[in-house]
Amino acid sequence: MTIDGWFPPEGDVHLRIWLSGVVFDYTATATAVHNFIHDWGRKHWCTIELVRKTIEDLRLPPRLPCERLFLGP
Repeated sequence: MTIDGWFPPEGDVHLRIWLSGVVFDYTATATAVHNFIHDWGRKHWCTIELVRKTIEDLRLPPRLPCERLFLGP
Protein backbone atom coordinates (compact mmCIF):
# COMPACT_ATOMS: atom_id res chain seq x y z
CA MET A 1 0.00 0.00 0.00
CA THR A 2 1.33 3.44 -0.89
CA ILE A 3 -0.15 6.67 0.36
CA ASP A 4 2.42 9.10 -1.02
CA GLY A 5 0.50 9.98 -4.20
CA TRP A 6 -2.46 11.84 -2.70
CA PHE A 7 -2.17 11.65 1.07
CA PRO A 8 -2.37 15.18 2.53
CA PRO A 9 0.63 16.30 4.62
CA GLU A 10 -1.69 17.99 7.16
CA GLY A 11 -5.35 18.46 8.00
CA ASP A 12 -8.00 15.83 8.64
CA VAL A 13 -8.45 12.52 6.85
CA HIS A 14 -11.50 10.25 6.59
CA LEU A 15 -10.35 6.81 7.75
CA ARG A 16 -12.49 3.71 7.25
CA ILE A 17 -11.62 0.57 9.24
CA TRP A 18 -13.13 -2.81 8.41
CA LEU A 19 -12.99 -5.24 11.33
CA SER A 20 -14.72 -8.63 11.08
CA GLY A 21 -17.18 -7.33 8.50
CA VAL A 22 -18.10 -4.22 10.51
CA VAL A 23 -17.26 -0.75 9.16
CA PHE A 24 -16.00 2.07 11.37
CA ASP A 25 -15.65 5.58 9.90
CA TYR A 26 -13.47 8.12 11.69
CA THR A 27 -11.90 11.51 11.18
CA ALA A 28 -8.30 11.93 12.30
CA THR A 29 -5.34 14.18 11.62
CA ALA A 30 -3.13 13.20 8.69
CA THR A 31 -0.23 12.62 11.10
CA ALA A 32 -2.26 10.26 13.29
CA VAL A 33 -3.51 8.30 10.27
CA HIS A 34 0.01 8.04 8.82
CA ASN A 35 1.30 6.65 12.14
CA PHE A 36 -1.74 4.36 12.44
CA ILE A 37 -1.01 2.90 8.99
CA HIS A 38 2.67 2.49 9.89
CA ASP A 39 1.65 0.59 13.04
CA TRP A 40 -0.88 -1.47 11.05
CA GLY A 41 1.90 -2.44 8.63
CA ARG A 42 3.58 -4.51 11.35
CA LYS A 43 0.51 -6.72 11.80
CA HIS A 44 -2.51 -6.46 9.53
CA TRP A 45 -5.35 -6.91 12.02
CA CYS A 46 -8.01 -5.08 9.98
CA THR A 47 -8.61 -3.59 6.53
CA ILE A 48 -8.04 0.15 6.13
CA GLU A 49 -9.43 2.57 3.56
CA LEU A 50 -8.55 6.21 3.14
CA VAL A 51 -11.67 7.89 1.79
CA ARG A 52 -11.24 10.88 -0.46
CA LYS A 53 -14.09 13.28 -1.18
CA THR A 54 -17.53 11.77 -0.75
CA ILE A 55 -21.02 12.97 0.05
CA GLU A 56 -20.20 11.98 3.62
CA ASP A 57 -17.75 14.91 3.77
CA LEU A 58 -20.77 17.06 4.59
CA ARG A 59 -21.24 15.01 7.77
CA LEU A 60 -17.92 14.42 9.50
CA PRO A 61 -17.46 11.03 11.16
CA PRO A 62 -16.45 10.98 14.84
CA ARG A 63 -12.80 11.41 15.78
CA LEU A 64 -10.59 8.30 15.91
CA PRO A 65 -10.67 6.98 19.49
CA CYS A 66 -7.36 7.59 21.25
CA GLU A 67 -6.18 9.59 18.23
CA ARG A 68 -3.58 11.37 20.38
CA LEU A 69 -1.77 8.04 20.89
CA PHE A 70 -0.94 8.02 17.17
CA LEU A 71 0.35 11.60 17.08
CA GLY A 72 3.77 10.70 18.48
CA PRO A 73 6.51 8.63 16.82
